[in-house]
Order: sequence, then C-alpha cells, then structure tokens
Amino acid sequence: MDTKIPRSDFQQDGVCYTLVDLLKQELPENESRQHVETVTLESKNKDMASVLELLPQQKEFVTDDGLSGTLTLQLDTVQVDVSGYGSSTKAVNVTRSYPNLAGQDTSYIPKTIQDGGRTLTLQDISWQTDNTASLDGHAMGDRFTAVATYSGSATSSYVKGYTVTANYSGTVSRIALNKTRYVAIFEGDAPTVDIIPTEADSGADSGFRFNWAYLLVPLGVIALAGGGMGTALYLKRRHESEEGTE
Repeated sequence: MDTKIPRSDFQQDGVCYTLVDLLKQELPENESRQHVETVTLESKNKDMASVLELLPQQKEFVTDDGLSGTLTLQLDTVQVDVSGYGSSTKAVNVTRSYPNLAGQDTSYIPKTIQDGGRTLTLQDISWQTDNTASLDGHAMGDRFTAVATYSGSATSSYVKGYTVTANYSGTVSRIALNKTRYVAIFEGDAPTVDIIPTEADSGADSGFRFNWAYLLVPLGVIALAGGGMGTALYLKRRHESEEGTE
C-alpha cells in the first residue's frame, strides 16, 4: 500500500472529511517490441532445398522476460557452414611389370614405389618367361618379366555435416499488470438546510429538514513518477435524513 496517500481528516468549504475507504485498482498495460531470434541446427546436406525443409517459415516464440509472438524466417540470413570433417582409410594395391630381365633375381625389383603421393611396399612377385633358348636340346628361358604387387593404405577426408544458422524476426508482446492506482474516498457531513412551509401546504404544519443526496466530486489525481502506481482522491458529502412535524 502506498504510504504517500493522505489519510488524515481535513476540512474543505466548511466540511470536515474523514477517510472511509481505500481502493486498489490494477491498470493493465500492453507491452510490445521487435525481436530477432537466431536459430542454429545441424544438417546432413548443404543444398538450399534440404536446408529449407528444416526451417519453418514461421514459429511461435517466447522471450526470457515473457513476451510472445509469431516470428518469420528471414531468408537472406540463412547460412550453411561445415560443422566438421572425418577421415577414412582403405587398402591400395598396385602392380608393376619389369620386363626383359636376365634372370629371376628379386634384386632387380624395387622394394617400395611411389604412387599418387603414397609409398607402397612390395608384397609379391610373379615371373613370366619372355624368351627361351635351346641348351643341349633343352628349351630354357633367358629373358623374364617380373610382375610385382605393391600394397599400402590411402587416407581421405570427408565432410561429416553442416551447421545452419538463420534469423527469425517479428513483434512480441504481453499484457502487463505492473501499474496500480489507489483511490482514497473521504466522506464529510454537510450542514442541514431548513425548509419553511408555505400556505399551499394544506394548512398542515409540514416544516421539515432534509438531506442533500450524496455528491461525488473528484478533487485530483496524483501520479507517482517511476513508481508504477498513482493515487486518486475523491470526496463526497453526507447528510443525515431527518423528518418530523412541528
């Protein structure tokens, strides 16, 4: 309750007023503002058609301080970035032929080779006879081809996924009950008025005293700056009804 509201009796126009009631009134107020919300999500693909399937055109949103509204996707803010890379390794086998060798001697065969920037190691050799000669009536090979098999591994990288960011914007609002007004009602006794009967009163002694009806007169409104509340002061005059004969 606001301690600045006057409560003491006072006089005005010869009438003494006394506080009889104090009313509290909540004053609802509409609060709204523009809001931009950035959303982030993951996607397996980077093409825009796939990305837009993940982003609804509109979405309901509630801010941390309780304002709510419908936000709309801003297409020009959609951005797709690589979220990370992975790697994979696979076996690689390569064959090389070495023809016209004088004998089946492995010293003629390199033990490692370079292939596509990778170093491969000799794993196996198979021999082929290129030419034969007759020695004492027997055919014997005198030229050979070596078919060598080399093996190694190849490592490649790939994109694991994508990160999508986009902005939604719109108006958020709420009805706030953060203002209160207090109304102080003071009541006072007004002086009575005597009415003198006339001859038209059928000769009867009909002198009487009566009261005026209640009168509600606004005296003023005081706004409390920064306090989120206000006070209003109202006065009404009271008359005691009396009726009788003389």
